[in-house]
Amino acid sequence: MTDLSGFWTRLGLDVVLGSVSGGVTSWVAVVLIFRPYERTFGLHGAIPKNKARLAKTIGRTVGERLLTVDDILAELRRSGLRDAIERKLGELATELLDTERGPLRELLPPAMVVELERALQDAGPGAADAYAEFVATEEFEAMARAFVARSKDEIASAGTEIELAEPKKPGIAARASGLASGFINDMLAKWVVRAARTDRARALAAEAVRGGGVALLDRPLGRLSRWLPDDAPRRMVAAAAPAIWEQIEAQLPALLETVDIPGMVERKVLGFSTQRVEEIVRGVTQRELNLIVQLGYVLGGIIGLAQFTIERWFAR
Repeated sequence: MTDLSGFWTRLGLDVVLGSVSGGVTSWVAVVLIFRPYERTFGLHGAIPKNKARLAKTIGRTVGERLLTVDDILAELRRSGLRDAIERKLGELATELLDTERGPLRELLPPAMVVELERALQDAGPGAADAYAEFVATEEFEAMARAFVARSKDEIASAGTEIELAEPKKPGIAARASGLASGFINDMLAKWVVRAARTDRARALAAEAVRGGGVALLDRPLGRLSRWLPDDAPRRMVAAAAPAIWEQIEAQLPALLETVDIPGMVERKVLGFSTQRVEEIVRGVTQRELNLIVQLGYVLGGIIGLAQFTIERWFAR
């Protein structure tokens, strides 16, 4: 009876000690994955010690395998972004065309209005120079002659609606009349050219540019839709949406290539505290970590049983 009691006691002791040893060893191994955060007595948690390498590995995995350019484009197609763009464009087009708008001076930021006025002031001399260059050309002289001749014909036709019955001037008189008319036309054209080339005309051109620009700033815009058909917003969206989407798909790969996604993820992970990294890892793997500890207890018990069996076999 004593031998049998000792048998079960030794068996239970070996199994319990082996189980506790295996479980505690597994628990210590799990703890050493995360703790200590800083090197203490030569010990340093695996994750805190290799945090930089872990961050770089995560960044490379996310950037090169989990979040590629093709993946982003596919997700954009699935996400309904194109429909959202079309809806937003429709809203913007309707608002743009149907809203009663005041002058640009009231719509634009004050700083922009100041810059526009300064630009208009600076544009005056440039416009005057361009005007002077144009009126100095032979092309302008030809235009002046054509203008004088056209104006004279219009005045003549407006003043002689009833054709006179007197006979046409014959011979020398007709030729003299033609020469006089040509001389008058030429004199008028030269006068127009000389007047256009004066400093006064040049100053008027510069002032026209400045004054016209300021007038545009002060003129109410009103509703733009009054100049367009009723279905203008719908047609604008139908034309613009596909083109915008094509540009997004065409330009996005090049834009994403300029974004260092692995580097962004790496810097983000490095910015986490070690405790935060532990929380993230445990949040994903806690079930498996608990299973490791539980298996440690089971395997330790099995090893204790095996040790007891071997000892009993050698004791015979």
